[in-house]
Amino acid sequence: MITGFHHTSFTVSDVDAAERFFVDLFGLERKARGRFDFEPLRQIVGFPGAVLKIAYLAFPEVCGARPPHLLELIEYVLPAGLATDTATNPPGNAHLSFQVDDIHHEYQRLSSLGVRFKSAPQHITWGANKGAWSVYCNGPDGIALELTQPPH
Repeated sequence: MITGFHHTSFTVSDVDAAERFFVDLFGLERKARGRFDFEPLRQIVGFPGAVLKIAYLAFPEVCGARPPHLLELIEYVLPAGLATDTATNPPGNAHLSFQVDDIHHEYQRLSSLGVRFKSAPQHITWGANKGAWSVYCNGPDGIALELTQPPH
């Protein structure tokens, strides 16, 4: 039986820089990190000779909460891959949405730190998220990110 989500993963060109981005700007903390150079992993990812650097991040834990949803950042040391189109409209691409309590504050804070947004925060006036606010930006290697402020 499938019981829930475990982690969300993105491949990055520099796991150190990507980790700093999510720790320094988004408040995540490191849960685990390492260099992975062993056969079972090569079988899992389907690349003979693969060597990966992986960081697992999560928001600080709250007492009594479920296990944290992990953000996994993977750098393929071997075989290194080419950059991909991270636009949100090609089928198969993804984005990661962060819930915020004050989207206008976070938009200003992150903008001042150099994060580039697609627009200013937009008020959602229809559908399942009516009353919410949302905005897209890009993280390391163009990873599509979203800030979402749920309706009050």
